[in-house]
Formats: sequence, structure tokens, C-alpha cells
Amino acid sequence: MRKNSKGEESTSSNSSRSLRGRIGRRTFLGAAASTGTAALAGCSGGGSGDGSSSGGDGGDTATETSGAPKQGGTLQWGGAVPVQGLDPHIDTSAASKRVLENIYEEVVALQDDYSIEPHLATSFEQSEDNTLLTFELREGVTFHNGKEMTSADVLASYERVQNGDYLATGFFDFVEELRAPDDYTFEIQLTQPFAPFLAKMATAELSVMPAEKAEQDMVEEPIGTGPYKFESREIETSFTMVRNEDYWGASEEDGPFMDRIVKQEVPDASVRLQSFLSDEFDFINGVAPKDVSRVENASGVRLEQQFPKSLVYLGMNCDQEPFDNKDARLALDYAIDKEMVAEAALYGTGQTTASPAAPGSPWVHPDIGPRERDLDRVQEHLDAAGLSDGFSATFKIPQSYPAQVQAAEVIANNASEAGIDLDIQRITWNTWLSDVYNDRNFQATTSSYLALWYPDVSFYKFLHPDGAFFFTNWTNDEYNSLVEEARTIYDDDERADLYHQATEILHEERAGHLFLWWQPSLYGAADQYKGDIGAPDGSTLQFADNWLDR
Repeated sequence: MRKNSKGEESTSSNSSRSLRGRIGRRTFLGAAASTGTAALAGCSGGGSGDGSSSGGDGGDTATETSGAPKQGGTLQWGGAVPVQGLDPHIDTSAASKRVLENIYEEVVALQDDYSIEPHLATSFEQSEDNTLLTFELREGVTFHNGKEMTSADVLASYERVQNGDYLATGFFDFVEELRAPDDYTFEIQLTQPFAPFLAKMATAELSVMPAEKAEQDMVEEPIGTGPYKFESREIETSFTMVRNEDYWGASEEDGPFMDRIVKQEVPDASVRLQSFLSDEFDFINGVAPKDVSRVENASGVRLEQQFPKSLVYLGMNCDQEPFDNKDARLALDYAIDKEMVAEAALYGTGQTTASPAAPGSPWVHPDIGPRERDLDRVQEHLDAAGLSDGFSATFKIPQSYPAQVQAAEVIANNASEAGIDLDIQRITWNTWLSDVYNDRNFQATTSSYLALWYPDVSFYKFLHPDGAFFFTNWTNDEYNSLVEEARTIYDDDERADLYHQATEILHEERAGHLFLWWQPSLYGAADQYKGDIGAPDGSTLQFADNWLDR
């Protein structure tokens, strides 16, 4: 028997079997803390279920959350990056997911211990051969337009993704048929076992919308079943959500509590922080690591850390000179002092890495670490690349992310000392999306991975040519075969071995992603703002059980 997210029993023993061995959050965080810097001592704050945070004294991270939640009030939120789009099946930005996560919901949901439980479903079963998923849907759930959700809406949402060109469309390659045999039953017939599918179902990329909305090529007015409803948006300026008074999961314990959430877009980190410290906002995301001590030492506010948020990497375009040459990529790898870069960018709040796998997970190769800086090896690889006198390349950095800007300056200095001239070009996030990501018009850049709690994201989504976020153009047939095979295996030990082999290839080939560091989400919150901050995977925000004590 399994319990769904509201504590009700479901009957899927098979689903328990299929999820056996999933990464435990305690294991994950414990390993991260043991291998990271002292600053990671506070990493168990967000998402731990107790509303903890790191306080100004640097000691115990528990935050006072005594007292019953109060209903009402408006949360004034100072946002780091403007909301980009409102279609959960299309939009890739974390900024959009932070609001859409509260408007839309999925059939299943990720829990704090990284298990997956029924959500809009009450139960699910998985056949013995792992090719048939059957979901019993919750009755009485209504969309924000008042219409009841049935299996026809789930079917239409999934068929939209399956038959279109959306973020999760590639996950339907192994779907033979989608069925809605009655109003509250939904079935997925796979052509072969496909381990990542259930995990993908827990993401916004497969969130459920009304069938009539699913007929649209792009949704511009979001309507979901979530605890908050879309009210208004001023592009690049603000976004407002209001409480869903008819939320199916509403309770005195779990909310939703706040009447309204108003996000003001304040991309400048210094302006955002100053406004927060001047009481203009109850909450800000994207606290710059250099400002951690200012938040910790301010009165009436608290710092929240949720680790890990994301993996930041240096992307190299393997279709353009000089990075179409493996030795040129290796020369840059050996030129960079990763510890220096991470310290400059994160002020001790993160840790370096050589793997795209979440730290502490079985997917991490135990014997591969970041390359240490070695100028002799730089010259060896420059010679091998036919670039003995060094080379020049543009380095496009999204200016909305101060840590990446600071890191770029250290990377460029390191590279310059090794004969590699990186020309830093600061660009807006919109320009990064259009120029770097869509048009692949770049030589070097930086970006990050989010939601890495299951390995298919980092190993396939970003680094396989068919992955939804592939853009650095590095390809390797042996690597591709390994990560493709890993998708069909449910035994974690066998699967981990394949990811270890894949990591060896990434490292030896110096793939288009040069991994830099893991970093936490850093938030500032007024003392009156209560409840856990952040979604279980650290990449988005969920406000349902947050409340204001005033």
C-alpha cells in the first residue's frame, strides 16, 4: 500500500517495487554536507519539512514556526528573474516554473524524500513487465474555471505533448497508447520499460490543463487545479496570483493560506536586496552569495538556504572553433582553478564537481573529480590542438546571474594566464535564450541545470542530441548508447554502472559541458513569513503551506 500526498491509501505494490532504491533525501543531504564546505552546514534548511533556515548566529538552523497558520494577507515578493512564459509544457525558465508550480498540478508529485506519490491521482499501479501504468484519478477536483477535472483532461494534456513539439515530447517515444477508459481512470501503455517516465510525470512539463486549453498551441492565460490562480501579469514588471478558494486539497494544516502573492520583477540583485531590507518585500529569491552575511546580520529577517538548487557549468559550442577540438576543450579545463572560481562566485556556499549527477547519489562516479589546474597540461593540449600560441573565444554570460558573472571573470583571468583569451560579453537572459540556446550562436557560455533529482535530466536532457535542452553540440555514439540503455533499466545498481561509464566519457572527451559547481537556492524572508520555502527538488517555489503571521 502507498499513501498519496494527502495521506490517503493507494493500492500499488508494484509502484513501490519500481521505485525501490530511489535516492533518499537524508542520504543525499548527508553526503553533500560531508563533502562540501562548512557553509553547507545549513543546507538541510529548505524542504526538510520543518521550516528551518540558517540564522544570523550561524548556529542552529531551526526557525521559529510556532503558532497556528493564519489565513489572509498579501505576500510581497521581490523576484530575481521575470516570468518568461505561462505555458508549462513549453516554458523552460525557472522563473516561470516558480509561479506555474502553484497554478498547475500533476498526476503524481515529488515528495521531500524524493519518492513519487499520487497527487491528482489517488493511486497508481505498474504492471509486472513495467509497460502499463494505471492511475485512478481524484474525484471532485475542479480547474480554476470551475470545470471538474476528468480523465479526458489528463488524456488531452498528455496527447498535446505527445503530438506536438513540447519539452517532454521526446518522453513519448516509448508510449504506445494513452487511454481514458472511464472518467476517473487513465492508462499509459509503453512499448518497452522506460524508467524516467514516471519521474517526468511529476514535473510541470506534464501538468494537467483543461482539455479545451490543451487544444491551443500556446497557453497565455494559465488555468490549472493548483492552490493559487493566475490573476494578472505585466511583462518584465509583475505577476500576481490569488488563492484558489475551491482548492481540492485545502485544509487548516496545509493551506493555501495567503490571499494574494504579488511578484515584482527586480533583476538587479543589489536593488532587490536593499528593497527587501527596507521592508518593501516580505520575501526575495536570488540572494547573491556575496550578500549572505548582510541578510544573516539584518534584524527582522532570515536567510533560507536550500541545497542543492542547481549545477552550474561552462558550455562550449562543439560545432564551432576552437571548441570543436577536444584538446582545445581540455586545455581550457586544465587552465581553470575550479575551487578558486567556486569560492569567488559563491563565497563558500557551494561545492565543485566533475559529474552531472546529484552529489551523494549512486549515479556519481566515485573516482572522477574536477581536473586540477595544470599549465603544463594546458600547453600539451594547446600543442595537440595546433594552437600552441593559445586562442581567443567569446564568452557570453547571462548578466541576471551575478554568481556566473563573477565566476566568468575568474575563469577569464585563469585562462588568460594560460594563453587563452576569453572575451566576456554580458547579455540579458532573453538574449541568452534566443542567441545562445535557440540559435546556438556562441563559443563559450555559462548556464545551469535544475531539478536533478533523477539522473535522466542531467545525463540525457542536456547531453544527448535528442535531449530537450541539448545545445552545446557535443556528440558521442558510445555515450549516447549508454544513457539510452540506462533509461530502460529499473535496477539501480545496473543503471548506476552505465552512468559511471557515461561520466568517464564526458570527462575524457571534455564534453561541451565543463562542470563548475553545485549551489544552493538563497532566499531572504521576513520573520512574519512562515513555512517551508522551496519545492522538494530545490528548483522551484511552492506557496500552498506558507503563511503570514501578521
